[in-house]
Amino acid sequence: MMETNMSRSLRLIFSGGMVMGIGMLAQPAFSQTTTDTSITSSTTTPVQRVEITGSSIRRVDTETPSPVQVISAEDLKKSGYTSIAQVLQNVTANGQGTLSSGFSGAFAAGAEGVSLRGLTTGATLVLIDGHRMAPNALSDDGQRSFVDISNIPFDTIERVEILKDGASAIYGSDAMAGVVNVILKKNFVGTTMNAEGGTSTQGGGATAHLSVTSGFGNLDDDGYNAFASVEFRHENEITDASRAGNSSNGGWTTTNWTNFGGLNWTPGAVNSYVAYPKIPGSTYLVSPTTGAIDVLSGSCTAAQITSSSCTYKDPGAIQPESQNLNLLASFTKRLSDGWQLAVKATFFQSKVDVISSGLGASYGSNPYTYNANVAVSAGVSPYQSSLGSVGPITVPANYPGNTLGTSAIVIGADSSSPTVEDKVDSKNYRLAFDLTGSIGEWDTLTAVGLTRNTVDQDFQGTQNVYALNAALNRATNPYSLTGANSAADIAAIYPSVTSHDVSDLNYVEFHASRSIMQLSGGDLGFSTGASYVWRSMQSPAPALVAEGVVYGNNAFVSGTQTDAALFAELAAPLTKTFELDAAARYDHFGDIGENNSVTPKTGFKWTPNNVFALRGTLSTGFRAPNPAEAGESGQSYVGSGVDNTLCPGGLTATNGHPAAGSFIAACTQPIVLNTSNHNLKPEKSDSETLGVILEPIKGWSSTIDLYQIKIKDQIVTPGTVNQANAVRSSTDSSGLCADGKGGTYSCTSSEGLILYIPNEYINANSTTTSGIELETHYKFGLGNYGSLLTSLDWSHMMSYVLDADGVSYQLAGTHGPSIIGGNTGNPKDRIQATLTWDKGPWDVTTALNYVGGYSVVDPSYEGGSTCATALAAVQGYPYFPGGNAPSSYCQIGSFMTTDLTVRYKVSKQLVVHAAMNNVFDRQPPTDLSTYGGGLYPFNPSLHMSGAIGRFVQAGLTYSF
Repeated sequence: MMETNMSRSLRLIFSGGMVMGIGMLAQPAFSQTTTDTSITSSTTTPVQRVEITGSSIRRVDTETPSPVQVISAEDLKKSGYTSIAQVLQNVTANGQGTLSSGFSGAFAAGAEGVSLRGLTTGATLVLIDGHRMAPNALSDDGQRSFVDISNIPFDTIERVEILKDGASAIYGSDAMAGVVNVILKKNFVGTTMNAEGGTSTQGGGATAHLSVTSGFGNLDDDGYNAFASVEFRHENEITDASRAGNSSNGGWTTTNWTNFGGLNWTPGAVNSYVAYPKIPGSTYLVSPTTGAIDVLSGSCTAAQITSSSCTYKDPGAIQPESQNLNLLASFTKRLSDGWQLAVKATFFQSKVDVISSGLGASYGSNPYTYNANVAVSAGVSPYQSSLGSVGPITVPANYPGNTLGTSAIVIGADSSSPTVEDKVDSKNYRLAFDLTGSIGEWDTLTAVGLTRNTVDQDFQGTQNVYALNAALNRATNPYSLTGANSAADIAAIYPSVTSHDVSDLNYVEFHASRSIMQLSGGDLGFSTGASYVWRSMQSPAPALVAEGVVYGNNAFVSGTQTDAALFAELAAPLTKTFELDAAARYDHFGDIGENNSVTPKTGFKWTPNNVFALRGTLSTGFRAPNPAEAGESGQSYVGSGVDNTLCPGGLTATNGHPAAGSFIAACTQPIVLNTSNHNLKPEKSDSETLGVILEPIKGWSSTIDLYQIKIKDQIVTPGTVNQANAVRSSTDSSGLCADGKGGTYSCTSSEGLILYIPNEYINANSTTTSGIELETHYKFGLGNYGSLLTSLDWSHMMSYVLDADGVSYQLAGTHGPSIIGGNTGNPKDRIQATLTWDKGPWDVTTALNYVGGYSVVDPSYEGGSTCATALAAVQGYPYFPGGNAPSSYCQIGSFMTTDLTVRYKVSKQLVVHAAMNNVFDRQPPTDLSTYGGGLYPFNPSLHMSGAIGRFVQAGLTYSF
C-alpha cells in the first residue's frame, strides 16, 4: 500500500525538525531561566539522573522524545483495584485484542494480556524491571506469545511505565506497538501490612487481598538492603445465574430473542439449532425415525421439553474463581569501588477455575452430529484419527427403560459426571542478577536472568464418547443413564485429562554507557551493549487428546529460539533547546529459522521555551516468527462445509441429508489443522510519532501526540482452507457409512476419511493504525480546603486499516478484526479522567473510565460486512439467522464507569481506605457480535466492570 498522507506528513515535519535543530548548532544558544518543569533539563544544582523506559541512557528530564505514561504505586492504591491486570485494562492505549480472564473460552484460559494500539498481545512487550519474562506457556489463540499480567504482584510494584511507541531498537523484535515495563521495588526498610476485602453488590466476586512486606538494611549506611514480600489474593466466581434478569428485555443478560424476531437461546429452550435441549436432572431418549421422546429421569415431560417449558439458569461463570500467591525476595549489596549487586528471586502463582457449565458432562446436542477425534500433538507423527468417527450417543432397543422400540439417541446431562471445568495452575519463576559499576568512564550493567512459566491444566468432565457408547451398549449391566454407576465406569468415561506446559526464557545482557563529549546543551551520551536470549516452549496437547481418545484443547507447541543482539544508542543535546536521540539494534534469531534484522530508531525534542516543546520519533520494528508459528505446532478445529471427495454434491436428500438417504459419516465439517510454517518471514513495522509538550502555567503539564504504526507481512492463518492438501486415512470409508438417523448403512468407498486439512501460517496481511493521544495534569491549590489534582488521558483512533488479499478495510470503530482475541471490538475512543482531593489526612479519588461505541460490523470478515449478516452469527451466537436483526443492535453503545476511593491517615503508621468501583452500577452494553462473553452477549474485554456491577471494598495498611 502506498505511504499514507499522515505518514508523509509526520515524516516531513520530523525531517524539518531535525534540519532545524542541526542548523541551530551554528547559532548561539538562547538563554534559559532555571525552572522546575518537566520540559527543560536546565538546572544550576546537581540533579538525580533516572532511566526512563525507551532509553538505556540516564537523563534528568523525564519527558523523552517518545511518549511514556507512568503509573505510580500511589496511583495503583488510589485506583481501588487489587490487581495490576484490572488497572491495565483501563489504560486508554489498551485496545482491540486485549485478553481478559472473563473470556473463559480462550486458549490461554484465565490469563490476561495487554494490546497497545489495538495491535494484539503479540506486538506488545511486557517487561519486569526492564528485563524479559518467560511468556505464558499457552499462547493467545494458540499463536501469539504474551506475558500473563495477572501473574504480576500488586503491592511490590514501584511504578509501571508504558512506552507508547515502537521500541524494537531498544528492547528487541516484539516491541512493535510499545512496552509495558513493570518496575518492582528495589529497596525497602521496615514492615508494611495490608489487608482488604470486598464484594459485588449484585452478588459474587468476593475478594480478599493480603500482603506483608518487610526489609532491613540501609544501602548508604549499612551497605546493603534485604527485603521480602508475600501477597495473597482470592477472588470468588461470578456465575451466569447471579446476573440473570429479564431474559427477553433486549439487555446484556437477554437469552430469549423471540420478542425481537430472533431465536430463544435460554438454556433448556428449543430453537431451530437445538431441537432437543439438555436440561438439569433430565435424561431422555429420542427415536431416530419418529422424533418421539421417552423421558428416563427428571421432572420435565416430553411436552414440556418440546415447548421450551423447562428452561433454567446455567451456573457457568462470567468471572472465574481465581487465587494468586506472590513471593518476592530481594537483596542488594554495595561492593567495593562503587559496584553494586542486586538479586531478586520471585515466585508468582495464579490459580483459575473456569467452569464451563454446571450441568455436568452431557450427552449429544444434535442427533445427527458426526465428528472425529484427531490425534495431534508435538511428537505425534503422522497426525491421525486413530479411533475413527464419533457418531451420536445411542442405546439399543432393549436398553432398560427404553420404550421406543428401537435404538434411540441419548440427550441429557450425566448425573454421574464431575462438573465440567478447567482448573489452571500457572506458576512464574524468576531469578535475576543485576551487577552495576564503572569501568573507567563507562557505567556498566551486567544482567543475568532465569525465568520460567509453567501451566498445569486439569480438565474435569471431559467425556470419552467411545467408552460411553461401549458401556451403554453392553449386553449385560449397561451403563446407567440415571446414575448409580461403578467407579470403574466413571473413571473410564470421564478420565483425568491433564497437561503440563512449560515456557522458559533465559537472558544475559551487558550495557555500557558514558558521556563522549560536551555539547552546547550538555553531555553527549552513548550507550552500547549486547544480549543473548534463549527461549523454549514445550506445550504438548494433553495425553488423551494427543491420542485421539477425547476431544479437548489440542493446541500444541514445541520449539526453541535464540536471539543474539548488538545495540547502541546516542542522546545528543545539540543545543540548550534541541535534543537528538538515535538507536540501532542488530538481532540474529536461530533454531527455528534463521532471521536477521537491523532496526534503527531516531527521535528529537525541541524546547524553545519553558512553555512549549516539540518531539517526534521514527522507528522500525521486526518480529521473528515465534515457536508457535515456526516450531512444531498446531491446533485443530472443526471446519465448515463437506468433504468434497466423499460428498461431491454436498448434503442432498440422495447422498446425505440427515432426513433421508445415506452418507459417509464425518464427511461434513472436516477437521482443519492450523499448523506452523518453517519458511515464514518476519513481521516488520514502521512507526512514527509527533507530539507537543505544554506547560502554560506552573503545575499544568500536557502532552499531545500523533502516532502511526504499520505492521507488514503479518503472520496469519489463510482464510481459505485448501482441501487438496487434505491428509486422509489409509483405509477406505466403507465402514463409516450411516443412514443419517443414528443407524448403519452398507456402502462402498475407496477413499479414506479426511484426518485433517493442514492450514499453514502465512505472511499475508498488513495493518496500519493511527491516532492522537492527550495526557494532561493540573493541581489546583484550594487554600484551607486542600488541593485538587486533575488528570485526563484520551486515546482517539483515527484509522485502523487492514490490508488483506489486495483489499483495504477500514476497521476503526467496528468489530474488526473479529477473528482475534475474543472478538473484542475496536472502539475509536477511550478516556480516563481522575480527580484527587487531598487535605490533611484525607484524600479522595474519583476516576471516570469511558469506552466509546463501535459497530457490530466487521468489513474484513466474510459475511460480516452488513449488520444483518453480522448478527446472523458471523462470530457470535446465531441470534438472528434470518438476517432480521433490529437496527438498534447494529451499534454497541458507549460505556462509562465511575470509581471512588477514600483514604484516611489515622497516624503515620495506619491508613484506612474504602473503595467503590462502578459506583452507579452501570450495566454493559449489549454486544451481539462478540464471542468472548459466553452465555450472555457482552464484551468482557472492554465492559467487564459492568458485568461485575458495583463493587465495594475496605481495608487498612499498617507500617512500622
